[in-house]
Amino acid sequence: MSGTASALSNLRLLETMKQRANIDELTGLYNRRFLEDYGRKLIAIARRKESPVGVIMMDLDHFKEFNDRYGHAVGDAALKRFAETAAANMRSTDVIGRLGGEEFCCLLSYTALEQAERVAERIRQQVEKTVVEIPGSFERTTVSIGVASTDPFGYDIYTLMRLADKAVYDAKRQGRNRVVTALPPEERLRLVSG
Repeated sequence: MSGTASALSNLRLLETMKQRANIDELTGLYNRRFLEDYGRKLIAIARRKESPVGVIMMDLDHFKEFNDRYGHAVGDAALKRFAETAAANMRSTDVIGRLGGEEFCCLLSYTALEQAERVAERIRQQVEKTVVEIPGSFERTTVSIGVASTDPFGYDIYTLMRLADKAVYDAKRQGRNRVVTALPPEERLRLVSG
């Protein structure tokens, strides 16, 4: 009897350790390792079903300066608040995680590009309205967001994440606090020449 109890206890401990290995301690969101593993599986299923997947990459604006000005405890509170706000503006079937620092990623199953753009814009607007308490005052944060989708870029999670990340940097170059969609090369060329 005690052997069975010990085995069950060990299984629970192993499951807890697996869960902790996939969760970012600060925000309670999934971590990079989980997102990449889940993303590969999500893409494989989507390819078989010929269904779209949207990827949203997000980076808090001016976060280093925010941390330097208010300290890491307030910075951590801002990251937690952002995580709560972003997660609250997604479907329960979507997955959000923290890649590291102030970078986050959302994986949206059965989501075409236009739908992913709407989710990204909703998150951006809610983050802009959200306040973070700092000693004696409140501060607002903003986020730059990049969006990519399997249509037109195909079924490769790393390509989608890279393209959405590049779109984040385009958003930052364009003034921050905005959503930018990754465009295929022919669309970029048309925009530049047209």
